Formats: sequence, structure tokens, C-alpha cells
Amino acid sequence: MMAPPDPLSALLGASEMAGRIRAFDWSRTPLGPIGRWPAHLRAAVSIALRAPTPMVLFLGPDGLMIYNDPYIPIAAGRHPGCLGAPVCDAWPEIADFNRNVLRVVLGGGTLSYEDQELTVRRNGVDERIWISVDYSPIPDADGRPDGVFITIRETTENVRLRHAVASEWERLARMFEQAPSFMALLSGPEHVFELVNPAYRKLVGHRDVIGRTVRDALPEIEGQGIYQLLDRVYETGEPFLGQGFPAQLQPTPGAPSMDRLLDFVCQPIQDATGQTIGIFVEGIDITERVAAQSALSESEQRFRVFADTSPNHMWSTLPDGTMDWYNRRLREYFDLDARPLAEGGWIRLIHPADRRDVARLWRRSLGTGTRYEAEARLRRGDGAWRWHLIRAVPIEAGGRITRWIGTSTDVDDSRRAVAALRASETRLRLSQEVAGIASFEVGIADNRVTGSDALWALWGLEPRPEVDVSVLESLVLPEDGAARSTPASRLDGSATRQVEYRIRRADTGEIRWIARQVEFLRDPAGRPVRMFGVMRDITAAKEAEMRLRLLTHELSHRIKNILATVLALVSQTLRDPDAASLRELLTQRLRALAAAHDLLNDARWTQAPLREVVEAALAPFASERIFIAGPDVALGPKRALSLSLAVNELATNALKYGALSTEGEVRLTWERALDATGAPALALTWKETGGPPVRAPTRRGFGRRLIERVLAGDFAGEVRIDFAPSGLECRLAAPWAALSETAEGDDA
Repeated sequence: MMAPPDPLSALLGASEMAGRIRAFDWSRTPLGPIGRWPAHLRAAVSIALRAPTPMVLFLGPDGLMIYNDPYIPIAAGRHPGCLGAPVCDAWPEIADFNRNVLRVVLGGGTLSYEDQELTVRRNGVDERIWISVDYSPIPDADGRPDGVFITIRETTENVRLRHAVASEWERLARMFEQAPSFMALLSGPEHVFELVNPAYRKLVGHRDVIGRTVRDALPEIEGQGIYQLLDRVYETGEPFLGQGFPAQLQPTPGAPSMDRLLDFVCQPIQDATGQTIGIFVEGIDITERVAAQSALSESEQRFRVFADTSPNHMWSTLPDGTMDWYNRRLREYFDLDARPLAEGGWIRLIHPADRRDVARLWRRSLGTGTRYEAEARLRRGDGAWRWHLIRAVPIEAGGRITRWIGTSTDVDDSRRAVAALRASETRLRLSQEVAGIASFEVGIADNRVTGSDALWALWGLEPRPEVDVSVLESLVLPEDGAARSTPASRLDGSATRQVEYRIRRADTGEIRWIARQVEFLRDPAGRPVRMFGVMRDITAAKEAEMRLRLLTHELSHRIKNILATVLALVSQTLRDPDAASLRELLTQRLRALAAAHDLLNDARWTQAPLREVVEAALAPFASERIFIAGPDVALGPKRALSLSLAVNELATNALKYGALSTEGEVRLTWERALDATGAPALALTWKETGGPPVRAPTRRGFGRRLIERVLAGDFAGEVRIDFAPSGLECRLAAPWAALSETAEGDDA
């Protein structure tokens, strides 16, 4: 005689942890023998053990640990000792974290952490890790939580990779930031701005161009040949050098264009295969320099010398300061060959009166690893001594300096144009004030805020050099307090970049809406050191939005009244008993239309979730024999209304003649599949089983035409209805990409 099957084997499965759980003496724990565990706990254990991803259960008030095989690598040296142990004993270094989990989840709440940083001891070594984890309660038969169900995924490698990528971008940004010439990085054939430095932002009036194409961000250069120039560089892969290039640029959006003269180079960027993927633009605005030369009646030859001068000289040295590279622009400017500079001959380019200070500052930077900056007279190739701004920054890797990157820029002419530059800066500041834009910075270490005059005016404060951030925080309305940054979110750089909140002005007490956008300046280790950003008053826009919302609500109310009136008219018109079935059918269709209308109105007639559409359409047919399953899908208005009517028709037919007319059942499912071309597609199926035998109808009624023609047309797909004897089956196949689109005229 065969032995009866072990119920625990069927429940727990055959994994390593299943065997350990069966062998564990649970009678010595508050849970008691496993055979006496309530059904909900045994079911939770069974689910966890069969899961392909790491899962853990905390059972009882002490959080006794049960986990599956995929969790074993995470437990590391603690396995198998942590099985059946209280979680705070098993992981003492993060006991406070887990106590909070037990408190919240056993209290009926849920918790979710994305890339949560923890320091744990694994295999005897303290290790900093990151995890993404979700906590949910395990309710008993009375609905009271007596355990915690946990899904966990270690994301340490992903987080470290993101940190490395961010560090590399910061290194590139430092080169951009310290360069006195304007620089921009454009990607793709549409020339999308990926990175610009302060000089470029100043050139285009401090407009927000990141993420926008050149044509969209700088519409005023249409017809000046610049679009075509960039297209040619991208298509041919050949660089372009522009000298004294005339351009008309707006100092601020909407302002009249101003004539500028630019020296710049467009250098194509290519990938490993030699394919052009972007363009690097670098240059200087020589408008003021040319004007100064004209005012001084410089000769035409002198003008050509300046026009032909490269916009920027770049060089690099080894960690000890030995120059090992400089660009062609520098060599041509100073009329040099390669050997004199590489062997220290650069010292002869410096004016004798400036050499001591230049050398002293350079030695100090080499010794301390700090940025280098100096001004000195350098001898040009024709023997003239000209003032240059010399800068260098250290490039670090692994905590040590591997190279110095430097620039030398001819600033002789700019000294003569100081007055003009100051006037330009004043105009820029006044333009910002007129536009109502306030700029500010917050020190991470001291929480001190500095800002423009417009900042203090925005908050109703007297102008001051700086203020503690708590002064501004106290003016934010308490109900909007969650939107502002905190010392913790500023310290770890997690403060929300763009937020809107209300403040109460310090001077008048008036409530105003503020829009705020911030970015972080980080040190080489990736830690935020300053938070800077801009603010503006958006009260007028908010008030306009509120008026629009009220108008939309009123319009919706009126449309619903119209639908109710139509429903009443139909009911009155078809009151004749012989037309009762027709009246009911038409009423159901109008109700399905109204339900879909409500969903779309809640979404402001943009998109509606597919699940909510079918649930609303099936509401009049409430039955435990209708099953719905499928992923989250957003539908445009036209497709939502069409699907609602089609589902109503299918359910009505099932109730009269199909599975719902007896003891059968209906399954409505949908999934993301692939069509014949390999493109993503929606596969939606209505399948009836257990009903009376099905016979194909001899004619096509309105409902069938609605499903086969209207539904297929609105989804740009194909509908097939199979009248199989075992039960009707209706299948819809439609392109996935078009589901949520709001096409022209797609407003029902």
C-alpha cells in the first residue's frame, strides 16, 4: 500500500528552503507546529517559496523570518541561521529600519522603497547596498494583519553604475563650465541640445534650450544659413570653422534680434563605427571686439588677424605639470612647433614681469590640487605681448589627479570692453526682473539662501545678502509643505526638481502661487554642495486654470443632463410593451455610453484605463461568473467609447443567449503580443464557456456590425467572432502604439 502524500510537500514544494522549513522545529516558536498554522499563513509561505524572485515573510509581532531560495544570496553569511529568527535579531545593524516596517505593516499599512541604501554585514564584512523592496500585510481570516509579505530586489550594481555615469558627465561639465568661450553639445540629425555652458546660455539670452532642437529653441536664426550649416556638418562628417560669422540672436525670447559676430567651430562627433551622432560647437562672441577695433581705426590687416584667431586655446599636462598636448589653434596663434612647449619652453611665452607670479600660482595648484587661474601677458607669434586669461582644472580618478586640462584665452580686447560688458550685464539683470524670474542658491552645509533682488520681492522681503532657508520655509502654506525641499532631500540631492506651492508674502500676507525649479552642484564624490534654481509667480496662471476647471465641470454637468434627457425620451418613446426589449437594449447602450463618458471626463477627455472601461460597461451585468484580467492599458476617447459599446453588446448577448443565460462563465482578457510583423499589438479576447450550444446566426444584426466594423475600425485592427458550439469567442487584434493616441477628431 502506498503511503499517503505529505500535505506539507504539496504545500511547500521541493526547493532547498521548502526542505529546511519542513525540518525546522516550529513548535519552539510562537507560531507553533507548521501543521497548525492558519490557512492564510500557509498559503503565503507556499506563494513565497514558488516565486522566482527573492521573497521574505515576517510572521508574528517579532517578525519571524521565512524566505525562498532566491533570497539566500542576499542573506549571505546569515543563511540558514536567520530562518525562524526574529528579523531584528537576524539583522541587528538595521534593526531600527525593520522595527519601523513591523510597526507600519502590522498596523495595516504598506511600504515601498526604491533604491534604498542600507549598510549591512554580509559574510562578516560591512557592506553598503541598495535595494528596491515592497512590504504588504498578510491579513488573517478577520482581516487583521499578522505577518508581512516582502518582495525584494538588490539594485546595488545599477546604482553604482548610475553614480559612475553621473561622475563622468560631471567631469565633462566642469570642462564646459570653466571655458570662457561658448560651448554646446548637439545630438542627432535634429540637433538636440544636450549640454551648454554659461557662456552659451549668455549668448542666447539665458533661454532654457536643453532637450530642444536648434530650430525650436532658436527660431530667430531661420534664414541665416545656420540650420543648413549644421545639417551639412552632420551629413558629411566634416568640421566647419566660422570666423566673423554674422548672426542675429534675440537677447531674450520675443525681443528684437541683435546683430552678433561669432568665431566658432562645428566639430562632428562620431561613434566607434565612424557614424556621426552629434556636433560639438565651440566659439566666442567677437562682436564687442570687432566694434572696439573699428572704433580704434584698426587697419584691415589687423582686423583679419583677429578674425582668423582661433576662438580658444586648449592644452593639458601630466600630474607633475609637464605639458604633453596642445591644440592646433594654440600652435598657430603662437607660431610654435611641438618641442619647445613639451620641454618647458612655454615659459618664454610669458612676459618677464609676469613669470614669477604665474610660476608661483602654478606650483601652488600642483601642490594642493586646486583650480588654477591667472592673467599674464603672452607673446603672440608676431612678437606682440597680449593679456591672456589662463585657467586649468585637475581631472581626478580614484582619488588622485591624473591630468590637468587648461585653456588660455586672449582677453586683451575684452579689457577695453569692460564698460560695454557691464552695461550688457545690467540689461540682462533688468530683463530678468521685468520677466518676473528670480534666481537663488542654497548652501547644503549651512542652509543659507542667496538670491537676486527679484527673489526678495517675490517673497515680500527686504533685500538682503542672504537668509536662512527656514525664513522662506516658514512662509510656505502648511498644506503645501511636502512640496518644498528639506535638509535631508538637499543633502542627498533627492529634492524634487520642479514643484509648485503657495506662499504667504511676508509684507502683505497675500497668498501667491510659486513655481520653483532646482539643480544641484556636486563635488567629485557626487555629493551635493549647492542647490541653485529659479522661481516665478504663477498665481495668474493658477487662477486661469481654476476657472477652466470650473467651466469644464459645468460643461460635463450639462452634457450628462443631455444624456439623461435622451435616455428619458427613448424610454417614453418606446413605452409600448411590444417594444420593451428594444427599449431595454437601447437604454443599456446609452448607459454604457454614459459610463464611458464619465471615465473620459475624469481624465479630461485624454485617456481612460482599459480595465475601468470594461468594468463600467459590465456593471449592469454584475455576476461572479464574469472574469477580467490584463495589464494596464490607456485608451484614447474614441477607442474607449467604441470598446464600451462592444463589451455591452457581448454581455447582453451572453445574458440572453449565451453563457450568462445558464451556469456558464465569461472571461475577458487582454495582453501585449506581437503581430505578424513583430510589432507590439493588443490581443483582447471575450470567451464564453459552459453555456447552451452555440449556432451561428443567419443574419448580421446591429450588435455584430458594431463589433466587427466599428470596433475594428476605431482600433485600426481586426475583429474575429467564432460561433463555436462550446461557446462564443470574440478576438480583437490592434496596434499597441495607437491605443492611447488622441487622433484628430477623436473626441467622441
